[in-house]
Amino acid sequence: AAARASLPAFRSMTAAIRLRLFGAPTVAHGGRSHVLPRERRTQLIAYLALRRTWVGRGELAALLWPEQPAKLAYTNLRKALHRLQSLPWAAGLEQQGSALRFAPPTDVEDFETALRERRLAEAIALQREVLLAGFDDAGNEAWSAWLDFERGRLQANWRSALKERLSAEVDDTELADLASRRPSRLPCQGPI
Repeated sequence: AAARASLPAFRSMTAAIRLRLFGAPTVAHGGRSHVLPRERRTQLIAYLALRRTWVGRGELAALLWPEQPAKLAYTNLRKALHRLQSLPWAAGLEQQGSALRFAPPTDVEDFETALRERRLAEAIALQREVLLAGFDDAGNEAWSAWLDFERGRLQANWRSALKERLSAEVDDTELADLASRRPSRLPCQGPI
């Protein structure tokens, strides 16, 4: 089945969109920045933006409405997708068969790219706050477990980058800058 948006069209749609997922999630679109409210449709967008690949509707329905029977969870997913149509920046959401994808540029993608390319100082600077701050959902164990896992994974990567960078020769200015990045804004377990 063909994707709803062709690849060149998708890239042009998402080029004008940027998501900030560290800290309170925000979307930059059309020269403006908007904080994303914590609701199912924005949880859906945040999840897809972090996954950056095709995700089945069944997985999404189970993640966002785990307490609902499958039929009702799918109905809720369809409603959330319909409500996303009212957000102009969500036009880059792709649908292919029973799978969805939303992969605009994000600060998390920048962080992970900097780590892969060994640009450790840049990676350290990019993760300034906890992932999806304010998107905790105590009423949804599946979402909470996924979010806790992702936060832990990203924090572990940040801590590893910081340790590696500190083990290299750094000048006093960079050392002071790195020291100021001690994760007061990140959940930090144990010493760096």
